[in-house]
Amino acid sequence: MAREVTVVHLDGSGREKGVPASHAGELQLTGMNPVWVPRRHPSERSIVTYWWSATTGQLVGCRSLERLSVAMLLDFHPAVRDFAAWTARLEWSERGRKRCFVPDFFVRTAEGATVVVACPPSSGPSERWEHQRRVLQQACRETGWQLGSRLPQPAALANLRWVARYRHPRNSDRAVERALLAAFTQPLPLLDGVQAAGVPRLLALPRLYHLLWRRRLTMDWSIPLGPDSPIRVGGTARSMRPFTVGKQE
Repeated sequence: MAREVTVVHLDGSGREKGVPASHAGELQLTGMNPVWVPRRHPSERSIVTYWWSATTGQLVGCRSLERLSVAMLLDFHPAVRDFAAWTARLEWSERGRKRCFVPDFFVRTAEGATVVVACPPSSGPSERWEHQRRVLQQACRETGWQLGSRLPQPAALANLRWVARYRHPRNSDRAVERALLAAFTQPLPLLDGVQAAGVPRLLALPRLYHLLWRRRLTMDWSIPLGPDSPIRVGGTARSMRPFTVGKQE
């Protein structure tokens, strides 16, 4: 177990600054520039890409497709107000050598808490990963950060990937949305509700998916989305808990 953990970030001048973990709890890491950016290596089966966040209007870095899914989940979660990638690095000394670890995302919640998300390797947790996770847990205890991340079941993830295509505000139309919200006051199959709204299907569907993304409409995310999927206004999709915020030991 690491004895002293330092949180390294970039200051306003773009220079690295190290802060003991016990004094890093007040850092607003979601508003900082990345302290590290992954570089593609020919021997690695990974892809570096960026997620456009509807929450922040900014691009968020993802160093694998698994991280891209997590970024989507963070963007969808109602408790998330801001999130960014790679804005801090953990450093510690062990056996005479300096070790470091960069979590994938730093998140700010509606309550003002900082949540750290670190995804295991796509090949599965390794001994090295488990050790890094223990160091991260120690840093969270010292800073007051929280840990949290979980992927939902495959059907829910596939549904969210589809709906996320329509997350951009350009898919919003107030007049069409009012008609859809009025039609789905009571649960209706998707196409029946669109017909009841009196809006052409090609015009209505992007707005319907946009409302699902914004959680103005809801559905059973555990069932593949289709023409007969029951849709209704508001509510909480209990089968869709893609992101858990909470302290972990």
